[in-house]
Amino acid sequence: MSSGIESKLTIIADYVNEIRSKFNDVAFQRIEKIDGMYITNPVNKSSSNDLRIFTETQVKRALINTVSTSNVIKKKLSFFSQEENGRAIYKLDNVEDLKPEEKYAIQNAGHSTQLIQVPGFNILTDPVFNDLNWVLYPAKTISHPTADMLPKIDVILISHNHPDHIDKTSLQNIMKEHKKKSWPFPVVLVPMGDKNLIQGFGFKQVEEVEWFTKISISKGESIVDFVSIPADHRSGRLGYDHHKSLVTGWVANPKNINAIFKYSGDTRTLTDENQKAVDAVIWNEIQSKMINIDDIPDIICFEPSGPNYTRCDMDVTHQSSSYSILLKFIEAENLAKLSNKTPQDFIQKIKTVMMHHNKFEFGPDRFNEGLFIFKKLLLYLKLNDTDLKQELLRQKEKLDNNLDRKNLKQNSTLFSRPLIATLPEKTSILVHSKDFIIEDMFCVFKKMKSMDEEQVKYYFNEYLTKNTIFPQIGERLNDQQLRNVSFDLKIVKKYNKKSEKI
Repeated sequence: MSSGIESKLTIIADYVNEIRSKFNDVAFQRIEKIDGMYITNPVNKSSSNDLRIFTETQVKRALINTVSTSNVIKKKLSFFSQEENGRAIYKLDNVEDLKPEEKYAIQNAGHSTQLIQVPGFNILTDPVFNDLNWVLYPAKTISHPTADMLPKIDVILISHNHPDHIDKTSLQNIMKEHKKKSWPFPVVLVPMGDKNLIQGFGFKQVEEVEWFTKISISKGESIVDFVSIPADHRSGRLGYDHHKSLVTGWVANPKNINAIFKYSGDTRTLTDENQKAVDAVIWNEIQSKMINIDDIPDIICFEPSGPNYTRCDMDVTHQSSSYSILLKFIEAENLAKLSNKTPQDFIQKIKTVMMHHNKFEFGPDRFNEGLFIFKKLLLYLKLNDTDLKQELLRQKEKLDNNLDRKNLKQNSTLFSRPLIATLPEKTSILVHSKDFIIEDMFCVFKKMKSMDEEQVKYYFNEYLTKNTIFPQIGERLNDQQLRNVSFDLKIVKKYNKKSEKI
């Protein structure tokens, strides 16, 4: 069998100049490699927050497994805090080729591994099916589909080289299955600095890119354009090799159907300049489609659902769930300015698919943390400004008063005190301060300049539940299902029973 591919690949080297000439007021800034490092933002140059996140994760796991820790505390610390069963975690849909009546389909394999199916192409993002480390970071859920279940993969998109986004065994298992079934190996698209790593795993066709690079891949009459876009994170696989390669997100544009896909990978909240650049790429790709577009296409955005806690440490490298959920409104505002349309036109077409959760235990986040945050966000939207500001102060006091240490000490024996003492000064291992949700709301209110606050709240209430999706692991959704899906607040259980409050 051939290790080549059945497709033609073209790199559009001057794409960045094309979009610069079209959008004069947008800064398409690439990251230069300085002193051997690609630093996307000065705030994440230092990796000191990694140690605090690691400490919180391991202390939490240790306390759960300590006999002297009370059952109430153990339940609150548990990753599966609601004792979620298989039905709550999985929807193990069959893996199948795109049907003639389907324009596209997506399937959540777990964490950031998403299968995107469009006519002529199966696209896979950041494939990871295994434990990161069976002792320190075991997988808390299984993946579905796994490498042996996948259809023929044409393109693999890599966002960055962290072990929860690039896994050697997972990638080599994909190659093994392709070889066994006499399928050509996938093309792998990676950020600058990761080509040698992926080629070392055995892949033959690997293309590495700077931001704002377009790669067009055609198979017969089917064409998909891939554009690398900004992500604000840091790379590194070994603990001492931070920033040696770039991090990126991706826009995938199937030229023959009325849909656009944005895969954000792993990122903190983008600067206004980079967010405008991302949205300019999306609008440019919409305009470049090979079909007549009367309506705005479906815009499917895969956004990270945390990790969220402890926010002061996670904020350096990770966008919050609440910001990911609300981001569609900022994007609609930006896209409206680039076109002759209104934000409302775009809000109706943007679907946010939440990912990067539910598989690994990072920090204090629980299995359904993003859902808990979404529910709280919807409740906060019902408050007036005065009550919202009071709630913001109340939430901030949770961290300021160091309630975690106090509650942990009150509900554990002396044997646990040395563990508790290792926690960072500000920690949300037990008490989850939700001030960032309100701050994210205020941030978006401020950026929606074409509407007043009441209009923004109306669209929040109208579209947040319709356009935000938390797919179960293994769940496959086609274009019709995505258009009709609606978030049901009732599926989010109350965190703890009154009798179990601390």
